Amino acid sequence: MGPAASGWVKKMINFACRHYKAAKPCVFNKLDGSECPSCTHADEFKERILFIKLDAIGDVLRSASLLPAIIARHERPYITWLTLQESLELVGMMRHVDEVIALSEVGLCRVVSGAWDCVYSLSNDLPSASIAATAPAKQPPVGYSIADGVIKPSNAAAHTWLEMAAFDRLKRENTRSYQSHMLAILGARAAPVPPPALRIDDERRDKARQRISALFDGSTRPRVAVNIGAGTRWPKKMLSAGQIHDYARLLIVRRDVDVVLVGSAAEVKKADAIMRLGPNDGRIRAALTESSIADFVALLDQMDILLCGDTLALHIATAIGLPTVALFGPTSAAEIEDFNGLIVKTRTPLLECLACYGDCAKHDNCMSLLDLRELVELTIGQMERAARKLRRKSVRKSA
Repeated sequence: MGPAASGWVKKMINFACRHYKAAKPCVFNKLDGSECPSCTHADEFKERILFIKLDAIGDVLRSASLLPAIIARHERPYITWLTLQESLELVGMMRHVDEVIALSEVGLCRVVSGAWDCVYSLSNDLPSASIAATAPAKQPPVGYSIADGVIKPSNAAAHTWLEMAAFDRLKRENTRSYQSHMLAILGARAAPVPPPALRIDDERRDKARQRISALFDGSTRPRVAVNIGAGTRWPKKMLSAGQIHDYARLLIVRRDVDVVLVGSAAEVKKADAIMRLGPNDGRIRAALTESSIADFVALLDQMDILLCGDTLALHIATAIGLPTVALFGPTSAAEIEDFNGLIVKTRTPLLECLACYGDCAKHDNCMSLLDLRELVELTIGQMERAARKLRRKSVRKSA
């Protein structure tokens, strides 16, 4: 008689435990040899949830703020997140996510065999809505799905977000954050919105600490990171190389800080251009991240302040509690949560065309018109916020 016939498999494996991985031992079996019949780490789930998010990686991360509200709607949920290949590493770092699926033929097979209790599809695009419509679930999808060949919202709040996407006027008039709109679609209260939460492993954190320490010869000065990139879709999300250099020099005159140029490998030329403007006194250094999102998160975790545009770095900052000055031009400042002052948002008051979601050839544009001295003052204000936070931590440790 084989194992299945004897009931051995059923007795040996706890299929309802969220730590069970099927193709490999769970983390606790590796850690201390635990096996299901006597395991003290078991965490059984009750409902299976599919969360679909195929957007840009920054949008993926800010959606992690919604997970506590989703968890509150269900009994001991097991959360599976479907996303694009480029976001797999980041979603794998999110707290509350039990399983990550890449959009692929194999991933879609997992979706259709998932036996979901509920499907959340909060992106108003055809691929996401199509997948939501075909995923087997005990109740209709929350957010957007396909009906009669077109995207249909699940409720009035989802309809409002759909209208904002269709009409520029409504997008510009909006005063609510992305998370506020999404929580309304979920039927949850809009405030306070929790920041997304990411896990950083100790090894990556130590490597990032050593890298920055070596870059500045062991300096203990405060570190101000400048995310120099803006991506290709909206180039005017960030300052030019010359503006970044001038901002950094003005800041160094005002405060005894080191400035770290951060971003991806795509920003090598821009970083070189900034460094060539001099003077080469060791106070401005580039620390670009080749490919790993996890390494980028660990690097930002070593910073005290961040200056950036409306990019992935901004959303990472919210997840790791990094005080930030965020610049806005072609995208909506209102859609970004400030998390009780953690993010200070700024934009030029001299233009009425902000949040155009485009690119323009204006000589005086939404980035060139920003006052660099004002950006320095905002940065100093965020440095004081960071110092207060460190003092509170010190008091708690000594109590």
